[in-house]
Amino acid sequence: MLATFSRPVTVLVGLGFPRRLSNASEALAFLEANPAIDEAYEAVISVCHDALDGLTTPQHAHDIVAAYARRRGVFVDESYEIEALAA
Repeated sequence: MLATFSRPVTVLVGLGFPRRLSNASEALAFLEANPAIDEAYEAVISVCHDALDGLTTPQHAHDIVAAYARRRGVFVDESYEIEALAA
């Protein structure tokens, strides 16, 4: 089970390139490639695993991943993304 999000979470990776995370598996891959040793990181990893195991909803995992990305300063707001595509 992928635990697909209702809408992707877009994050900045590398030198500021956007990456869309469409499900809990993609979020886990992003997190594992960008580890942080703190409670927030451990919590978001746990929620993604729970979503994959059917213990929580994909929407709950989406919200936690988005909040984590905001906290880390890598979240791309949807309105910014739309403006960038229109330019």
